[in-house]
Amino acid sequence: MKDKISIQLSSYPKAMREFAEENLNMKFLCGALIAVTFLMLILVLYLVKRDPTVIALESSGAIAAIETKVTDVQIESAAKEYVRHRYSWNEQTISEQLTKAKFFVLPSLTSAFERSLQETMKFVREKKVRQRVYPKSVTVNLKEKTISILADRITEFDNLKAATELRLTLQFVVDDRTIINPWGVYITKETEETAR
Repeated sequence: MKDKISIQLSSYPKAMREFAEENLNMKFLCGALIAVTFLMLILVLYLVKRDPTVIALESSGAIAAIETKVTDVQIESAAKEYVRHRYSWNEQTISEQLTKAKFFVLPSLTSAFERSLQETMKFVREKKVRQRVYPKSVTVNLKEKTISILADRITEFDNLKAATELRLTLQFVVDDRTIINPWGVYITKETEETAR
């Protein structure tokens, strides 16, 4: 009978030691899993807040070379956007539209741009004038840095409508691209030709 008791007593500490080792291993494993989960959570939060990466591909599937040079098509698009904001408005939207057009003016010239339009804004609000402009042709001269625009202008006030031709010559420079001016095209001078 003593032999049976001694066998059970000798195996009991060994079993307890194995259970303690397994318990310690489980604690280390749980700690490692919690640490990995925490790191993955931080990575997911970082990726969610980061802007998406846009990769341009060619038709063959290869990564396209990004061209930073501003082309005449981009300048034409910027000029149309400028004209749309600068010359299409009504008495309620004129200040908002001219503020948007201001983003296409060279930053050093924005105060002069605002001063030059104060009388126009006052007149439009008093007389409740509406104006829409539809560009017909836009010609870009990269050597002289000018844009020639020919557009139809429709003006309405006091139940009268007038359709005239708008001829503009814009001088421009290419500068830093921004979120509000992704073309990087800035107007330095605007000349409106008289109607013929």
